[in-house]
Amino acid sequence: MSNFRLIALLALVLVLATCKDDDKVVNVPNTLKVTSEEFKDELLLVNSNDYQIKTSEPATFSSADTFIEISSTGLIKRLTSAEVVAIDVVSTADPNNKIKVYALGVNDENYDPSNVFYNGPPGSDPYGSYLKGWETLHKLPTSSETYALILRHADADQGKDYNLLNQGEGPPNWWKSKETALARQLSEKGRQRARDLGTVFKDLKYPITRVVSSEFYRAVETAELINAGPSIVTDGRLNHPDYNVARVGGLFPGMLLLMDELPVDNKMTLVTTHHPINELRNRVVPTFPNVIPFPWTGGYFVKIAPDKTITFEGVISYPMIKYYRDLKLKRL
Repeated sequence: MSNFRLIALLALVLVLATCKDDDKVVNVPNTLKVTSEEFKDELLLVNSNDYQIKTSEPATFSSADTFIEISSTGLIKRLTSAEVVAIDVVSTADPNNKIKVYALGVNDENYDPSNVFYNGPPGSDPYGSYLKGWETLHKLPTSSETYALILRHADADQGKDYNLLNQGEGPPNWWKSKETALARQLSEKGRQRARDLGTVFKDLKYPITRVVSSEFYRAVETAELINAGPSIVTDGRLNHPDYNVARVGGLFPGMLLLMDELPVDNKMTLVTTHHPINELRNRVVPTFPNVIPFPWTGGYFVKIAPDKTITFEGVISYPMIKYYRDLKLKRL
């Protein structure tokens, strides 16, 4: 061994021998956490405007998402209802101690203008409805229970339905038309979200064996673009009130009749339909709240028991189920 290497080795031994325990490098774990009560399984359910995020230590907050208005102190002034946004949280004491938090707008006040125009009255329990939906997402898919997803069609603000612009019966089957002059149609945003939702269903391996749609083309096209696999069956009981051929007392009663006809086979049915299928109106069904006016490409789960009783299993939105897919498949 050369003299240079010998000297270097002796120097290293001397340094190690004289090191004290308190000189050792210790990896400090990331201690920054969200402590808000509404933080459930990696999702913060923001249930009001002027909502203050709570953390385990002082932190600064920011987000580049246009759906949220948030201060550096973590006060969420507004979060668009049903949307999921990413928030960066950085420890005030240590900038290297940071996390990314995802928040869902679950109050019933902040829909953007296009959705507001086509929504109905507020629901009875927006927070509880979304929380239950988030819990149901964690249970699915299942091979031991039968579910249906009652989905509002994708974004559709192109044109207006014939009866809103004219008097009389109009052209035959105008509600089935693909023309904006006769019936409201999907926007390009809606078409893209429907395609994306189909990918999410496949990624989550949902056992969709039946697809039932309203006769209105915006609902049919939503089902076509989701492309879940089974052939699409149309059912006039699911039609928008602008032209509901069934006359069974509304969309919600029409949905109840459909649920009663479905087999209990531990599979899933996808239903593409319209607002106000989320409103019970004059019906009383155990477990069902007046569901929030879910936005386009949003919906709620129904579980069908062997005795054909049904239970409400929570609300989802497109951004919410997409986030859950990314979380589950570790894409974040």
